[in-house]
Amino acid sequence: MSERPIEIVLRALRAATGKEPVRSGAGWMAHCPAHDDRRPSLSISVGEDGRAVLFCHAGCATEDICRRLDLTWADLSVTTADRNGKAAKRIVDTYDYRDKDGELLYQVVRFHPKDFRQRWPDGHGGWVWNLRGVERVLYRLPELLAADPSEPVFLVEGEKDADALAALGLIATTNPGGAGKWKDSYNAALKGRRIVIPPDNDDTGREHVEKTAASVHGMAKSVRILTLPDLPNKGDVSNWIDAGGTAERLRELAAVATEWQPDPDAKKKQERGPSQATLLAELAKDAELFHAPGSDGEAYATIPVRRHGETHRIRSAALHRWLLAGFYRQHEKAPAAQAMQDALALLSAQAMFDAPEIEVHVRCAEHDGDYWLDLADDQWRAVRITPQGWEVVEHPPVKFTRRRGMQALSAPVRDGTIEELRPFVNVPDADDWALVLSWLAAALRPDGPYPVLGINGEAGSAKSTTSRVLRAVVDPNAAPLRSEPRDSRDLHIAASNAWLVAFDNLSGVRAALSDDLCRLATGGGFATRELYSDREECIFESMRPILLNGIEDVAVRGDLADRAIVLTLPPIPDTQRQTEAALFRSFEQARPRILGALLDAVSAAMRNLPTVSLPTLPRMADFAMWATAAEPALGLAPGAFMQAYIGNAATRVETVIEASPIGAPVLGLMRDRGVWEGTAAELLAELESDRHTDERTRKRRDWPGTAKRIGTAMRRLAPVLRSRGIEVRFEREAGGSRSRLIRIENVRARPSQPSQSSRTSSDGGENGDHAGRNRDGTSTSANLNRPAKSRDSGQMAVFRDGRDDRDGQEQAYSHSSTGEASREP
Repeated sequence: MSERPIEIVLRALRAATGKEPVRSGAGWMAHCPAHDDRRPSLSISVGEDGRAVLFCHAGCATEDICRRLDLTWADLSVTTADRNGKAAKRIVDTYDYRDKDGELLYQVVRFHPKDFRQRWPDGHGGWVWNLRGVERVLYRLPELLAADPSEPVFLVEGEKDADALAALGLIATTNPGGAGKWKDSYNAALKGRRIVIPPDNDDTGREHVEKTAASVHGMAKSVRILTLPDLPNKGDVSNWIDAGGTAERLRELAAVATEWQPDPDAKKKQERGPSQATLLAELAKDAELFHAPGSDGEAYATIPVRRHGETHRIRSAALHRWLLAGFYRQHEKAPAAQAMQDALALLSAQAMFDAPEIEVHVRCAEHDGDYWLDLADDQWRAVRITPQGWEVVEHPPVKFTRRRGMQALSAPVRDGTIEELRPFVNVPDADDWALVLSWLAAALRPDGPYPVLGINGEAGSAKSTTSRVLRAVVDPNAAPLRSEPRDSRDLHIAASNAWLVAFDNLSGVRAALSDDLCRLATGGGFATRELYSDREECIFESMRPILLNGIEDVAVRGDLADRAIVLTLPPIPDTQRQTEAALFRSFEQARPRILGALLDAVSAAMRNLPTVSLPTLPRMADFAMWATAAEPALGLAPGAFMQAYIGNAATRVETVIEASPIGAPVLGLMRDRGVWEGTAAELLAELESDRHTDERTRKRRDWPGTAKRIGTAMRRLAPVLRSRGIEVRFEREAGGSRSRLIRIENVRARPSQPSQSSRTSSDGGENGDHAGRNRDGTSTSANLNRPAKSRDSGQMAVFRDGRDDRDGQEQAYSHSSTGEASREP
């Protein structure tokens, strides 16, 4: 038995490199013989048809690899006997199908023993052995379109016959697949031509001729059926030529052949034939139907357009236009509007119930462990990113969909540096530069969570220009920066139609928008009533990179600040300004190299992430790990990101405290004490005293003037206060009253011994002048620096407080042996 293709390749690699290929997953990794490969970069695997598939991550062409291995394409193809012991199949001929511009779309491959298969080039020197999503055209189409329109066109049953007639100087064509595979879409290329059809001498051939003639009739100038004389049983035009037939004799026979006319009864049946909706649905036979995950997932179709496939929602305007154009090409009229709606409804039902479930992505995706970036160009190419590198792929396996407003990324090129981005963003500070690069590297990761990038600065600091440049690197859009969304629905619609969400010139961030941005950055959903329905919900679920800019601080609420990187841009001196037109001209020239360098960083992060270990995990730990893994490729020193990230977090803490109406008063309250404990109403009364606030502060619109609002404000501020050494806990007092208490503890001022009540509940002694409550609920003017013990149980009881909405989850706290508060797992 002959060697399998994979065995031939592995043996040749051993001989050429002197090294043993190493198993990797379902395939092998080896040193590529086509370049100076210091570490294995050549992937070898077995294709679905048994062929050997070679892919060099450094970009070497398969032809060059085969040449170095002294192999041919035939060595990579299946040549062994099948399981039934039949003779081994070998390729004996290939027939190229080209588009009107002469570009190869696909091939029909003839094997011995006689068999036919179709394949199309995968862009890497290999083949995909199916025609899924590939546009079908007539054989020898460029020659047909370039020929004299007055000359007859011979329409035959196979490629061999068409080539035989072409060798005689005649115009000939055929359809892929042979008899019974004619499509109405082929008729457009034969419009106004004189068609001659010589049938094969068998029932299948004669039936094929009748159906083909009926289809092309009316589009062609004339259709004649030419029955060749003296043709043997099952013979074809090639047999007739082999027997001495000539081009002159064929022309003579064609000139006297009877013109084909449809049967009048058949015409009546045709008039009562398929509806326009059915004809429209028939146009989608070449499309790949599927639906997105979920019980109410969208219905999609991947349609053949020129040399690539495009994925659209079945109910989209793009698919509507594709069907409309196809119907007009075949019937030279537009379909009725109701017929189009019926066809789209039928295709949607087929996609939902008769087609597979496939995930659909916008711009970024993960597939089989690799990352993919949609270039959104006219060829529908994408970039495949692996730990070994990246490459531009002509026909990606991922289903990307294009949303309105998406623009193409420049095809990335190698040998660029991320430093080429510096002249186009106003980020002179080294720490801020490290954070910007880390944010960009994370924005190309298909699985978040993602930090929110907030850009502040006075007028003239190029906030908007910097934001547009950063977005153009990752996810260019016709409307790169948008105004603040009106509500949650608008925000999630924007997120479902783009990869990166960017808002410009914000005057602060509303509380509701801040919460929505938190959910969008770390993953969350939004549901609302579907339009024109009473019970159906429309559900949006997204996780997206976010970019905000404004003159004021854009992340002043604690939960958003925890998820943010905030930069303050310096003003640009007038002597250093330039026009945006000049800046973006230069940027467009550098953008392919910048993107290539950024893809290098993503690949490096994928490679390094498993070995990254941080002493402590900060908030947004996944992002911190990823950014640390990308440091070497971003030109950052080891630890530079974490140093910048921690420093930025400290700045955010001060910003949040300054922006909160109760931030400074709480710090003032705890400046000279170890513990404060009481109800929310008591805390409000304490903070509203003249010792901690003035009248102007208490009249602020955001001042929490009720017990409920002060409790909510303390919960939001608790993470920020913790970084300043102030622990906030929400407890229920043990005993009969079980009152809800707020306990504030200054960890840095904690005494070595538990603090004692400044006055007992029995002797009425006082040591302090602020209001509070005793454990029995009686009102007092006691100092509330209470001990951690309860008179009733000997240990203060701590209960889960379901109102803590930090991260949208309940939080509970317990006491450690040192008396410090710790969060329950």
